[in-house]
Amino acid sequence: MYLESLDIEGYKNFRDHFEIKFSKDLNVLVGENGVGKSAVIDAIRLLLLEDEFGRNLVSDSDFHTPFAKPKEPVEFFQIHGIFNNLSREESVAFLPWLDENDKATLTLHVQNKPTPRGRFKWELWGGVSRSSMFERELFDTIHCVYLPPLRDAEAKLREGKGSRLARLLRSLNKKVLDQGKDHPLEKVVKDFNKNLAEQDQSIKNANRLIQDRLKEVLGDVFGQDALIQYSETNFNRIVENLRLLFYPDLKTTPEPDMFRSLDQNSLGYNNLLYLATVLAELTEDTTEDPKYVRLLLIEEPEAHLHPQLQVKLLKYLEEKAKNENVQVIVTTHSPVMASSVAIKHLIHISDSSRNSPKAVPITYCRLEEESANFVSRWLDVTKSTLLFAKGIILVEGIAEAMLLPVIAKKILDKHNQTSIGKSKLPSSLEEAGISVISMNGLYFKHFMQLFCDVNGEDHQGKLPVRCAGLTDNDPPKDSKPTCLKPVEGTNHTLKLVSGINKSEWARLFPGKLKTFEYDLAMEDGNMNIMLPILKSLDGSNKKEIQKYETISWGTQEEGEKSEAAFFLLDQIENIGKGEFSQVLARHLSELNKSFAVPEYIRKAVIWACGGEPNATP
Repeated sequence: MYLESLDIEGYKNFRDHFEIKFSKDLNVLVGENGVGKSAVIDAIRLLLLEDEFGRNLVSDSDFHTPFAKPKEPVEFFQIHGIFNNLSREESVAFLPWLDENDKATLTLHVQNKPTPRGRFKWELWGGVSRSSMFERELFDTIHCVYLPPLRDAEAKLREGKGSRLARLLRSLNKKVLDQGKDHPLEKVVKDFNKNLAEQDQSIKNANRLIQDRLKEVLGDVFGQDALIQYSETNFNRIVENLRLLFYPDLKTTPEPDMFRSLDQNSLGYNNLLYLATVLAELTEDTTEDPKYVRLLLIEEPEAHLHPQLQVKLLKYLEEKAKNENVQVIVTTHSPVMASSVAIKHLIHISDSSRNSPKAVPITYCRLEEESANFVSRWLDVTKSTLLFAKGIILVEGIAEAMLLPVIAKKILDKHNQTSIGKSKLPSSLEEAGISVISMNGLYFKHFMQLFCDVNGEDHQGKLPVRCAGLTDNDPPKDSKPTCLKPVEGTNHTLKLVSGINKSEWARLFPGKLKTFEYDLAMEDGNMNIMLPILKSLDGSNKKEIQKYETISWGTQEEGEKSEAAFFLLDQIENIGKGEFSQVLARHLSELNKSFAVPEYIRKAVIWACGGEPNATP
């Protein structure tokens, strides 16, 4: 039995109906800031009466309030959860919660009408009707644990009533404690206290002096007795005073006095100790009481962990979720984590319109098997940033990835200066939240399937984020195309243009001539900027470079330009596109003069940043 789906309306980010589907094992929620990942976690906690929400009230900020006028909060919020995969035993236990599909359902409805004491009216029911018999005892069979994003692991593991270590030990010993028997540990502590009081003279003396002073102050009638001992002998008090220590090496067996307190450990490792304690409590079946639902909610588990530990932790959670019947729901902003698990575990949450968040499990994108395998292998840290972006521009290689942010700034500056009467766009890709992703080749088909059907068919179940692709025309290598005399390209990605450009969320913008560098060189007088950079990097052809460098390319015919652009591209390929692009990007960022940009690049940048919604190449 697991939480299959959650429907939310009116709660925090979600004014209108919002639905999110979960798998029964590991679920990793990804997406940009502010789309509602944390709100999903909070909604689950509220619905399942997780410990902290069991003691705290709903606040007025939990009711959705729009940013646009009229800024009136909703009249109510409602959270509806559906549990699937019930065994026969679970179906009997949760009979009051069953719907017509034999799934267990739970609904929370809260009216935005606070009492004079600031409390809000709750209605919580199982099944299809508010009038259904509600058995609150069923919550005892649901074990939901929440780990917040900014965890003070040291405080949670410190001795005291709220200690996670004490909770674990009580859970492990619940059967003995419920029988009313003395726990063996209690006898050990009693004997220790007795021996301590009898054998240590200083404790005897201190105890006697305290008793004497109390008697002097209060007399025999009002006086109290006192006793110095190591610990109370009640089991709960004993475990609340236990302290977790650490030693930084599992491969050795240190002496007890070599262990250290947690305040001497790193924040990251303390977080892992805390998580290990919680998982031990969740996965160890130590009582006869059934736990039909075991749910672990973790926000930003990457806190204080370096990349290797992030990967190991999420892989461990994936294994535990699969083998220990624990449903794990994680939110993360870490590309490392997002790229370290199979894409079937990823759920993308976005709010492209800023008023209607949408959750799409990556499995719903229906990637072809070849593409699914490819994306799983290639969704490395660089590419996984697309899961957290407001928009994406896919490019062929590192050269485009380095140059495009600088070129885009010039495009956006010019667009905003000339957009009279129109809404202006962000001034840079960074400000727009756009990720530029290098495909390391021509792999657009595989990644584009996350955002559209590349064949131009059904577009449902795709990530609702704008994705623009920039690809080369790639005619035969010895060709020198011009606008007046174009040459047909051999790039197989060009076959996808018509299908992709029918979609709502994706566009493919192919170059018109040859390659990214060639097309840049053919624009206006760009060659007068690019040739000096080539000369500074390549000393073997300085004479020929100087010959081309003396020409004012902004006024030359296309045929002459194509000869020089062909030469330029050949030299760039010799020294390396990455090195040339790095220097050109630095130069352009410092250059006040204009740099002409091919129309297909301009359209891609403007469209990805939210402009020209119907733009096509």
